[in-house]
Amino acid sequence: MPDPVAESDSVVEARARIRALLLDMFGPDSFVTELADTVSLREGGVSSAALVSLLVAMEDEFGFEWQDDVAPEALRSISSLAGHVASLPA
Repeated sequence: MPDPVAESDSVVEARARIRALLLDMFGPDSFVTELADTVSLREGGVSSAALVSLLVAMEDEFGFEWQDDVAPEALRSISSLAGHVASLPA
């Protein structure tokens, strides 16, 4: 029986791709290298303008459009963003 706590490959991959987008935005010597996956992006140093840029970059990277009714909690951290991406229909 699969471990219910284990993350799916799609979440792990999405998290890595989102971190890569952040590194592209802020550079390899930025705070992003130290940012934990579960820390609030805003608390970690991502401005609201940069968050919007990240969301647009994610649309391009993952091939989807954000819906108006997305829960704010989905936008909180790298992990929550990855979970949202992984939950989208293929």
